[in-house]
Amino acid sequence: MFRNKSIFTAALTAFAVIILFFSGNSKVYAAETASLQSALIQGNQVVVSGTSSVVSEDGVLHLYAQEAYQTGAQGVEVAQAPNGSAIFTFPLNKNSAGSNLFKKFTIVAIKNGVPTPVSNSVYITNPEASAGHTAPRRDGSIKGMLPAAQLLNAGNLKDLGVKQITYNLLLGRITNGGGINYQYNGKTYSFNSSYIGEYDTIARQMNAQGIQVTFIILNDLGADQTLIHPLSRGASANYYALNAADQAGVEKLAAVASFLGQRYSDTGYGTVDNWIIGNEVNARNPWNFMQTTDINQYAAEYANAFRIMYNGIKSENGNAQIYVATDQQWAVASGPSYFGSRPFLVAFNNYVKAQGNIDWRLSSHPYNVPLYDPNNWTPTKYATHSQDSRYVTMQNIDVITDFLSQPEFLSPKGAVRTVKLSEVGFTSSAGEEQQAIAVTYAFLQAASNKYVDGLILSRELDHATEIAQGLAVGVIAPDGRHKMAYEFYKHAGDPNYLAQASAMAGVDLSSRITVR
Repeated sequence: MFRNKSIFTAALTAFAVIILFFSGNSKVYAAETASLQSALIQGNQVVVSGTSSVVSEDGVLHLYAQEAYQTGAQGVEVAQAPNGSAIFTFPLNKNSAGSNLFKKFTIVAIKNGVPTPVSNSVYITNPEASAGHTAPRRDGSIKGMLPAAQLLNAGNLKDLGVKQITYNLLLGRITNGGGINYQYNGKTYSFNSSYIGEYDTIARQMNAQGIQVTFIILNDLGADQTLIHPLSRGASANYYALNAADQAGVEKLAAVASFLGQRYSDTGYGTVDNWIIGNEVNARNPWNFMQTTDINQYAAEYANAFRIMYNGIKSENGNAQIYVATDQQWAVASGPSYFGSRPFLVAFNNYVKAQGNIDWRLSSHPYNVPLYDPNNWTPTKYATHSQDSRYVTMQNIDVITDFLSQPEFLSPKGAVRTVKLSEVGFTSSAGEEQQAIAVTYAFLQAASNKYVDGLILSRELDHATEIAQGLAVGVIAPDGRHKMAYEFYKHAGDPNYLAQASAMAGVDLSSRITVR
């Protein structure tokens, strides 16, 4: 009947497989799978849940706790479950040598006498459940400013109606020297009391004025070398990638995050509501240096360190919000010194979601293109409303929020992640009117997008180095004179000032707004 012998053989084999499957030997042919869905803090315990059809030769599945850099069957066993189950419960052990707060968890089974990983890995995704110092947030107006340290007592921020500020926190400053000892996970760490005192003053002064504080964590060369990623050492850059690639780095990073989260959580030193991890990290060469051009490797290493910072801070202040930091390069092709923000965020989000989605936010710097041109209201080929736009400026911030509105980018609660426009400035070198128009338009555009949680104008006071580059972006001149942009930012949102700015621009600025 079968003229083709190969067809006959294939049919016979398929029939035999079916017979064996229904004769009780299906386990030989059915694929074994194990999948972890969540790792959640419940009281002082961690509950890791998933599903499994894996058969371990010793009758139990073993849950291993692993460091971010560990793979395979490395790590320490923390719990067991019988074959057929994938629910594991074990102590959190927060702030002890056996802490599981920063670990990822993987199911390991015995196969051919060898411990073998059989599942994906997941991290704890609700560190805020263990927070002991959660502070009320100071959310208010989106109007923000990068303040000048020498003008903190001048009253400009209050006069401008500023409700939030950003401030750089350099790890090299606080981790070199001592004066403040901090015990964490069974070890004692020292922090520089002089520099910490400076940050205390900033936080307290701003809080006293009703201003929300965002600290930007920067990993400078002065930092303890254990905080600098192994692939980032031995080179000259502005800032360096954080180190979650070895034990020393993981331990120090966890201690730093916990210390900062606890200190600035209404414990007498001021409250910091928001933390930005790095500066324009997609521009890896100058701002988050690491010796790799592999975007997936780079995003994974950043994500590992980010998660440690996230868990450390939120396990002390559950209300803190933690931000990823990118620049205005959006869909540009990645080069030797940078990755486009869009492909970087795709890689970062994919990696994070695979190991447990968390509520990260986005910090963006939508500077104009070119930087020395303050005209941010006139359409340009560089900043379009397409996801393929080369850049994101104040003219097309809807590109960012539309991107984050995609289902795969939503937060664990299904919300669109908010965006803090944490650094953007416009020069007065081309004339103060141009800067005033740009500031007015930027505020109007940001206020028209419900997903924007802050517009931080850079900066309060002109900086000499930037002036030499044609970037007089402060609203106050070096001699203390208030520029035109000062008044327009003070009255941002006022219809009269909007009308004046539109008249100077020669176009109704409201017609150039994209509402979201």
